[in-house]
Amino acid sequence: MKDKFLIGELARLFNISTDTLRHYDKMNLLKPEYDTINNYRYYDIRSVFKLSRILFLKNLEIPLGEIENYMQNKNADRLSHMLKKKSDALDFKIQQLTNLKHKIHTKLDLLDHAKTKLGKIYVSEIDYRYGIFLKTLGLSNDYEIKQAFKKHQHFLKMSSWLVEGQIYTSITKPDMEAGIFNQFQYFIAIDPLDNVFQEELEIFPKSQYACMTVIGPYEDLIKHYRILVDWIDENGYEIAGDSIENNIVDYDYADSADEYITELQIPIRKANIL
Repeated sequence: MKDKFLIGELARLFNISTDTLRHYDKMNLLKPEYDTINNYRYYDIRSVFKLSRILFLKNLEIPLGEIENYMQNKNADRLSHMLKKKSDALDFKIQQLTNLKHKIHTKLDLLDHAKTKLGKIYVSEIDYRYGIFLKTLGLSNDYEIKQAFKKHQHFLKMSSWLVEGQIYTSITKPDMEAGIFNQFQYFIAIDPLDNVFQEELEIFPKSQYACMTVIGPYEDLIKHYRILVDWIDENGYEIAGDSIENNIVDYDYADSADEYITELQIPIRKANIL
């Protein structure tokens, strides 16, 4: 048996546990030989190479069941198919992680610059935003709002809200023009991947927005809306669509309402002067 590895020796060689090798044994993924006299597990040199292949595939996060299935019928074509499938999955995961990193940096930038913009009105060009409106206007109780969420659950599963936190409060253009700032709906941003559902999504178009970053409780937003709408009118603009409230710091990020930071965004265009 001097040319064989005991289970502990093989485990130390690959820096894995003996329980891992016993698990592979139960799965019939890597079977040792047994000494019937002392009931020891032994692994030959061929098992060393096989274990290295198993761990290579496992480190690629290929499920053990898939590795076992492959090991029962090995060939170059199946290996190529398995690796390409994993490569495609990694490309998708990299895209997701890249998007998440972008969202993190966007949030950090918002936090870094929010205080320098506090109380100021400025015009920003904001890119397209895809998503869905949860029509909460006129809903009288939480049950009806719950039903609105359930109605759009196939969108919410892919929503950046669930992953990245993008849910906005929105006031309609007619309400703002009428000076009504206490009725709102929700806009949940969705990043469509490979155009999935894209034709069904609503769009906030790329546009110039009159913006104002404010700090304080939500009850104060009404007066800030009035200031911003007055500024739009006084500077030769008109409201071009529904508003967006970007909650940079809200009740889930701060215990005190005095620390809430909100950026009001109202799409604008030059007013037609007769």
